[in-house]
Amino acid sequence: MNRQQISEQLKLMITELPPKLQERFEKDDLIEKLITISLDKNIFDIVNNLQETQARTEKTLFNERQKIIKQAKEQETDLTRKHSEDEARCADRPQHLNLLQAANKREYEAFVKRVADEQQRFDMKIVLDLDQKMLEQQTRLEKAGVSCMHATNKPQDVRLQMFIIEFIQRIGKQQHISSITENSN
Repeated sequence: MNRQQISEQLKLMITELPPKLQERFEKDDLIEKLITISLDKNIFDIVNNLQETQARTEKTLFNERQKIIKQAKEQETDLTRKHSEDEARCADRPQHLNLLQAANKREYEAFVKRVADEQQRFDMKIVLDLDQKMLEQQTRLEKAGVSCMHATNKPQDVRLQMFIIEFIQRIGKQQHISSITENSN
């Protein structure tokens, strides 16, 4: 792709953005800056590497969360079975059965609360890990000279950064396809 084709593609993509983000492109002269970076193959490689790293991180965190959920279900099954067995042994002593059922209910409720707390803590860890990964990506892209990339958690800035990354990826894919087509001719 040449500079003109990249410019046309970018202008088309910008029309998909909300008006406030469109204004940022005009105000900050981002179009020219993005066209220039889009001509640098190293930027595509950096973005692709960051994307692959993030995908691996997300997969690992997802698998860890699934493992925690599976363990909790197994523990719940074991606890329910234990309670049923205890209550079956106590069935011929109704005065003890009521006390046992009340104790089992308290134990089960404590178990449910503990599991919910553990899952909430893990979910918070996931959010913090992903936030940290985002900050690392922002910093890496800033060092690479990508416009508007800096460490931030402001939603509007993050949304603009996500758009810029998406644009870089689209252009990179189109350039890759163009080079394959040219080489096959």
